[in-house]
Order: sequence, then C-alpha cells, then structure tokens
Amino acid sequence: MRLRRIEPVLRRALRGPCRLPSGSIVLVAVSGGADSTALLLGLCRIAPEFGLQVSAAHLDHGLRGPESKADREFLERLCAQLGVPLRWAHWNTKERMRRRGWSGHDGLRRLRRAFLEESARRAGAAAIATAHHAQDQLETVLMRLLRGTGLRGLGGMSARRGRWIRPLLAADREQIEADLRTVGQPWREDASNIDRRYLRSRIRHDVLPVLLAAGPDASNAAGRGRLARRVASGLIEIRSARRTLERLAAAQVASLVSRPENAPAGGRAEAGFNAAAMARLPAALRRAALRRIWARVSGRQTLRHAHLTAIEGLLGRGRGGRVQLPRGVEAVREGEWLRIGPRSASIEPDRVEVRTMTVPGQVRWQGMRVQARLLSGPSARRQIPSKSSSDEAFAADRLEGRLQLRVGKSDELFVPFGRRTPRRLKDFLARERISSGQRRQPLVLADDAGILWVIGVRRSARAPLTSSTRRAIWVHCKP
Repeated sequence: MRLRRIEPVLRRALRGPCRLPSGSIVLVAVSGGADSTALLLGLCRIAPEFGLQVSAAHLDHGLRGPESKADREFLERLCAQLGVPLRWAHWNTKERMRRRGWSGHDGLRRLRRAFLEESARRAGAAAIATAHHAQDQLETVLMRLLRGTGLRGLGGMSARRGRWIRPLLAADREQIEADLRTVGQPWREDASNIDRRYLRSRIRHDVLPVLLAAGPDASNAAGRGRLARRVASGLIEIRSARRTLERLAAAQVASLVSRPENAPAGGRAEAGFNAAAMARLPAALRRAALRRIWARVSGRQTLRHAHLTAIEGLLGRGRGGRVQLPRGVEAVREGEWLRIGPRSASIEPDRVEVRTMTVPGQVRWQGMRVQARLLSGPSARRQIPSKSSSDEAFAADRLEGRLQLRVGKSDELFVPFGRRTPRRLKDFLARERISSGQRRQPLVLADDAGILWVIGVRRSARAPLTSSTRRAIWVHCKP
C-alpha cells in the first residue's frame, strides 16, 4: 500500500522540521477523513526508516449521532489492520464547552487539543502529528486576513510548534485523495465540513476553488495542486521574515520595557515603557514589540488587530487614556509612560475641585495657599538646597500645557525623582509609609502629561532643573 505521492512529502518533513529522535512514539490525530487516514497510512509505511513507533488518537465529539460511532468503528478496524494502538474517547463536548464558557469551532478545537495532549502523555509520545495540508494552509491564511492579521498570522501554520508537527503541509488535497484511491483505501466524509454556516467551510467551497482556478496551472487537478503547494511554500519566506523581525523586537523590548519596581513578587506580569520611544519605532517593529509585550503580560500570542490599533492610539496621546484588553488586561497612558498589565481596582477618591494654576499667581485650595512664580534657571538652582517639602521647582520649558492642582488617581503612573521606572501612585505612597487618609486622596500638582509633584511627598523625575534651564517655575504650598 505504497502512497507514492505523499510518502516523499512525509520523508522530507521527518528529515527536516519534523525530525524526531530514533525510538520516539508519534501520536497521529485521526478523524477518519481522507487527510488523517493518509497521514496514518503514510507514517506507518515509513516509520521503520526513522526508528519511529506510531500510535493514534480519536475524539468523538458526540455531535453527529450514529455517524460519529461509524467513524470510530472505521478507525478501530483500520488501526487493527495496521497494528497501531488507538486511544479514543466519547465526550459530551457541548456540556464541556458550556462549563468552560467556550463555543463554536474554537471551543471544539481547544477540547480536541486537550484530549490529544492527554493521550500523548499516556502513550509516552514525543510528538502529536496532525494532517493539515497545503489547502488547509491557504484557508487559514485567508481567514486570518479577513479578521485582520500581521506577519505572524500571514505566515500561516508552521510545520512544527513544540511537540505538534504537521508533516503533510507540503502536500495538497488532490495528492492525498489520489493516493488513497490508488491503493483502494476508503475514508469517512464529515458532512459538517460542507456546512456553510462556518467561515472555513465557505472559504473552502466558495472562495478557494475560484482562487485556484485563476492560477496559471489551473487547467487540471495536478496543476491546481502545484499552485497550492507554491503558495504554501511561499509562506515559509514570510515566516522567516517574521522570525527576524521578532528577534529585533525582543531586543527593543529588552531595551525599552521595564517592570515597575513596585510590581508584587509572584504577581501577574506587567510592562511599562516610554510611549514616545515606542512610537518612534518603524511600524512593523513597533507592532512586533507590542505583540511581544502582550504575550508576556497575558500569556497569549494572539492580539486582535483592533486591540493593537487601540494601543498604538495611546502612544500619540499626551493627555493619557485607557484601553481595555482581553484576559483582564488594560493599557494605560499616564504622561510619558504607557503601562500594559492587569486591570487596576482603583479607589475612587472623594470629589475634590480641580484648580488651574496661573504663573505667576496663587490660589486657595484644600486648606492651602499655593503660590507659583517665575525664576531664572540659575536662581532656582541656587535655592534648591534650602527649600523644604513645601517647595518645588520645575524647568518651565519642559512642562506640557496648563498646571493643575487635583487628586491623584490610585493607578496613575509616574516616575518618582531619583528613579528611572514608573510606579503606580498608590503603591508608591504605601512604600513611602504615607498615612491611609493621604493615600486615599493624594494631592498632586500636574500638567497635561501627568504628575509633576505629589505635594509634600516627592516630585516626579520630569522637568528637572539643569545647567541649560533658562526659566523655572517655583511652587510653594503653605497651610
């Protein structure tokens, strides 16, 4: 039962990206369809050449009644003929998805992956082989394009990811079915594969045939197969470019991103970085860096195009802003810094009037007299050593917009003077042993870019006086 078309494809995969140590067990995910049937037969044929053992696993989703039972019985007979151990299970997948809050094809896929992972563990398998082929690759890329994707999605599926291997990616459906017909091997057809309620089915039956028929080799099945393989192989170059870009992005993330010192040990990851520095990166590199940060914080690789665009919108917003992201994550812009991390449970302070400061000028606010005046840079620098906690000075040309007196928000980010990384205000005040009352309503001086001074506690690192400062604003607060 030699499969002359796909056995060479499998051999190239096992010598290349799907290589496994001699003596390994390969678990084949089988459904009874043409693709997985051919994969099982082909691997059984060539496994001795590579010193491999083959096992199989099948999950009955419990959705197709007698048809599901017939699929399992077909696989039991086939595996018995081949001498391959078969692990199978019948699950009430609707109930399992309901309990987990999953649905649709994505929920079924996640359940199937969990079943195969457990089956591989029980079988002692080094790899799980799935029967994705060239047309599957095209369908996947088209689906991702419709949903919005970057290089990661545009590159399609890789032949290997961890213990998961796809040794048939360079084959096409025409080759697979032709080989099975040649050796007289039947297979099972799943009626749900032609259900056009699902996007993949619509692409498979309505879109892909039109695209393949438009190609230069579309006059016959062999030509369409060559076209599918050419397009699929072209995706390898995209994946190579993506890997290069991700290496560059990793270097940028290491350079730009710092975890705030106040992040609790063992707590959920978060990342803070200078928004302007991130915005200056080339668009492709910036997006790769943001996706990398998202993966670090959320534990998930995929970030939808809409969410990525929303984060980029914060990079150019000097007044701050907030974007809610999936998995309990948020992106918060405060002044120069943007933080991506767990959503904060902010303590809402009592209502306090926001007062705008004019310079020079003074206001009565929260039982204090606050005075602002202009000084020359050299004069302000000479007075720094003698000033008390009631006074602070700032380089006038480094301020952004109007000065305001207000209550700081508990999850607001600022960089305390003497530090290089941002902290949330509530954590900074707790670390400074500030009283609970003051922590609940911290009074701050701010401009449009964020906190300048936590009054009576510490100024931020922004707008410092330097030898090049020509004009300074001196602020004095007195009860």
